[in-house]
Amino acid sequence: MNTRNDIDDKMKAASLEGDVNLLYKLIEEDPYVLEYIDLIPFVETPLHIAASIGHLQFATEIMRLKPSFAWKLNQQGFCPIHLAMQNNQKKTVLRFVDINKELVRIKGREGLTPLHLASQNGEIDLLANFLLVCPNSIEDVTMRGETALHIAVKNNQYEALHVLVGWLKTTRQRGAREREKLILNCKDETGNTILHISALNNDSKALQLLLKSKIDLKAKNLENSTALDIAGSAEIKGILLSFGAKPSSKVKDALTLEDKLRSNVTFMEKILIYILRIRKDISEEQRNAFLIVATLIATATYQSALSPPGGVYQGNAGDNNNVTNTTSKEIGKSVMSQGDFFTLSILNTLSLLLSTMTIYLLTPSGLVGGLLFLPIFWFAYCYVYNMRLISPTSTTKTFNLVMVQVFNFLYSFVYWSFFIMYRRLKMYGKNREIKMMNRIGGNNW
Repeated sequence: MNTRNDIDDKMKAASLEGDVNLLYKLIEEDPYVLEYIDLIPFVETPLHIAASIGHLQFATEIMRLKPSFAWKLNQQGFCPIHLAMQNNQKKTVLRFVDINKELVRIKGREGLTPLHLASQNGEIDLLANFLLVCPNSIEDVTMRGETALHIAVKNNQYEALHVLVGWLKTTRQRGAREREKLILNCKDETGNTILHISALNNDSKALQLLLKSKIDLKAKNLENSTALDIAGSAEIKGILLSFGAKPSSKVKDALTLEDKLRSNVTFMEKILIYILRIRKDISEEQRNAFLIVATLIATATYQSALSPPGGVYQGNAGDNNNVTNTTSKEIGKSVMSQGDFFTLSILNTLSLLLSTMTIYLLTPSGLVGGLLFLPIFWFAYCYVYNMRLISPTSTTKTFNLVMVQVFNFLYSFVYWSFFIMYRRLKMYGKNREIKMMNRIGGNNW
């Protein structure tokens, strides 16, 4: 009868030879042979050996039988996909990723992922494939807080950096705009961005590439230095200056989270915080219901400008001889009495204002909300202007003219106030997210 050591030796031999038949013979002898290996926290599994050598069929069979082996670290801190990359077994690497795309994000020794290794070695074909199948892998950082871009710059892998920056610019994943800014300006454990590193390394080619992206020229590291301060040559300084870079002495320090939390909250900020809290508290079902009701109210209200109660005075444009001066002035005006029209104008205008503002406040913030602002504004503006045109008296005309200006001012004020204050309130969240990403290894934000 084979001992435990004998079976282990045979399993190692099967892995070295890539012998699937021998693998199943060992399983027949001991059905728990793979389970025993899996119980060990850090161990060189048959998958590690097969991945290193490039026995593709054997590795695939092992992964199918024991998927957990793909996540196992050996005593040196590497998983099978790391070893496959170190031994240039690209077919094996791609097969692993095809089976489980999340393996792109697996962290080995010092927090290195396969994406980091591809960036370090300049393997742009693997890099592009990893980003395609697992876009979120771009968020992962090493134990030193380095992104794949940091690693590319530090190892003078310009082509890898070019691929990474190009992907950030062109990806259409959800949150791509925010992700691009965060990744490009992410800081390592010393507070250096990729711009700092390229300036320090006198890498003009990488510097030119980064300066055409959404890189922050004012970013400071932990030594309170900008990229211009630590530039290694006059050429690099000249390039930075041509793009508007400044020394740290001329860059105002951003408010820290502590400063913002201790600052006084203005009245408008209180209103915005109140609205944002409501938006966070309501469910998607409630939000959709409110939007439907507000849209129906706005639509019904707008209809009164197109077809007011009782209609408008009609005229025959082809028979001017039969139209008196008085009638001519009344054509297209509401037939309602002056008092009734004035009352209707006030109530409907307030209704439209509240409903359209509700629609705006309940829609998503950011770019989507900004794009939606203009259609909502012009919708409300057209209503007030139409009410002015059908107004039967100068009093209601004056009222609606005033309301046109009020709408113009109010919507512009609300838009810019909320836009500026929302960014102010959100800034500390962004800083916190970057720090959290560096600390815990780049979870999704």
